[in-house]
Amino acid sequence: MSDATLSPAILRRMRRLSLRQLIYFVELQHHGSFSRAAVALAISQPTLSQQIAQLEETLGVALLQRGTKLLRLSDDGELFLIRCRRILGMLGDAMEMLDGERRTKTLRLGIPSYLSYSSVTELLRQFRQRQPAVIPYLAEMPAEEMSQFLNEGELDAGFLTLPTPARLMEDMRSQTIWEAPYRVCLSRQHRLASKKILRAEDLAELDFVLVPRDYHRTHYDYQLNALRGLGIEPRIIDTDVSTTQSQMALAAAGLGACLISPGTAAIPDDLVLKETEAAIGTHALALFWPPASNNPLLKFFCDCARSFAAQAKQ
Repeated sequence: MSDATLSPAILRRMRRLSLRQLIYFVELQHHGSFSRAAVALAISQPTLSQQIAQLEETLGVALLQRGTKLLRLSDDGELFLIRCRRILGMLGDAMEMLDGERRTKTLRLGIPSYLSYSSVTELLRQFRQRQPAVIPYLAEMPAEEMSQFLNEGELDAGFLTLPTPARLMEDMRSQTIWEAPYRVCLSRQHRLASKKILRAEDLAELDFVLVPRDYHRTHYDYQLNALRGLGIEPRIIDTDVSTTQSQMALAAAGLGACLISPGTAAIPDDLVLKETEAAIGTHALALFWPPASNNPLLKFFCDCARSFAAQAKQ
C-alpha cells in the first residue's frame, strides 16, 4: 500500500505512532513479561507499560489480554505482531542495504600508529593511480585495537606486523607486502657503534627500548624472544613510548638501543644501524581483511597488494 492510498485519518493516527513503540511491543512478546523486556530494553518497567498503553490507544485496540498471570496477546495483538515483525524486518533490510551501499563506495583501512611504512605509502599511491576517484579512509591505531575493528567489520582491511595479535580472528585473509631483518639502532656516540657486527655479549650490555606490550602483545613477545634466542636475557627499559620515532629519540640520547629494520624509517645522522652476528629476526608487514567482505574496492585493493608484493620480490 503506497502513501497515496492511505486515508487522511490513518495518516493522522500513524503520526502518533513511533518506531520505538513497535520495537517495545515485539520485545515484550519475545521476553514474555514486562519486567524481562524492560531489562532487555534498558528502560524502566513503568515506561514500557506506558508506551504499550499509548500504542493501544493509538490503534484503538487491546493488544494484550488483561487479567491473566502470564502475558498473552489478544487476537488483534497476534495480528499486529505479524505486521510489526514485517515492518521492522523491512526497515532492517533497508538499513543493511544502505549500509552496504555506503561501505562498497568507500575503503576503510587501518594503518599502524607506531611506525610509518614506505611500502604502505607506495601501495596506496599505486591504488590511487588505478582508482583516482577513490580516496581511502585511513584510521591510525594500535595493533590490538585494529584487530578488534577488523573482527567487528569496522575496517575493510588493516596493515599489521607479524605475528598478529592473538585476538585477530584466525580466518582473516592476508598478504605479506614487506619484510626485512631487524638491526640494532644505537647512538653514534655509543662505544659499540664503531663495531661492524655486534655479538651476543655486546647485546647483553645494552638496554633495549621496545614499544609497550599493550600496543601489540604478540609482536612485543616476538622481539623479546628473538633477543633471548641469541642466548642473552635482554635488559628492557620500562617506558611508555608508542612510536618508533620516540624509540630512536631515546637511543639518540644514549638511553638505550632499539630494533629497527632498514626501510621503515629515516635514520637520523646521530644514529647507526648495526648488524648482529646471529640474526635477531625478521620484521614483516601484512595486509589483513575478512573473508566474507563483498566490497569491490577491497577486492581491487587486495589485487594491488598482491601485485605490489610480487614486484617487491623481483
